[in-house]
Amino acid sequence: MKRVNSTIILFISLLLLTASCSSSQKDTNSKKADLFYTYGTQKLIDKDYTQALEALLKANTLKPNDTKTLNNLGLAYYLKKKPELAKKFFLKSIDEDEKNSDARNNLASIYFHEGKMNLAEKQYKEVLKDLVYQYSYRVKYNLALIELKRNNKKKAMKYLNEVTGYTLDYCPAPYQLALLLKEDGKIKDAIKNLNIATTGKCDKEPAPIYELGEIYRSLGERQKAISYFDKVIESVLF
Repeated sequence: MKRVNSTIILFISLLLLTASCSSSQKDTNSKKADLFYTYGTQKLIDKDYTQALEALLKANTLKPNDTKTLNNLGLAYYLKKKPELAKKFFLKSIDEDEKNSDARNNLASIYFHEGKMNLAEKQYKEVLKDLVYQYSYRVKYNLALIELKRNNKKKAMKYLNEVTGYTLDYCPAPYQLALLLKEDGKIKDAIKNLNIATTGKCDKEPAPIYELGEIYRSLGERQKAISYFDKVIESVLF
């Protein structure tokens, strides 16, 4: 829920008198804020976190409580190794718009890295209620990692199967699923998922390629194993 400024009633009459003359200024500030937001977001992508933070703070000053700006400010602070400030801005972003799934996902990820699994799980599950959130497969992968932390392999594998069934391009899911299947002695299923984790956009991932080499080595298929180990070397060097 949005926080309401307790002093707003005192200024209603003034705002009514000045609304017409301040409207153009608000439009100008909004346009400037959008420019700073766009610039700051690009700097986040460029990994120039200092410039990103500076621009996003300016955007927030000109357009306070814009939920997208607050989320990206949280990211900038986190990448500047200020997790407490990051959480503060993610929470502000959610407070302004409870459907901001990016902010919830980011907040949950901080909780995860802090070892606060229950708090992380709560936020991730809220994100999954957003049926149009395009990164739900990443959320399910993170929920799988939480279940692995709890030594609940069955639940983890359920999430991982859902991710792999949803998209073949998210390499960590079939790779992690393959490791669990290998532990259970389900070698054929492990190989199947490792092959998924080494195709398409995942074809340069060295870890699943190495695991395939290890499996074929353990099966006594020396030449196959060597071919995969050679691929690992190629993926690292080139």
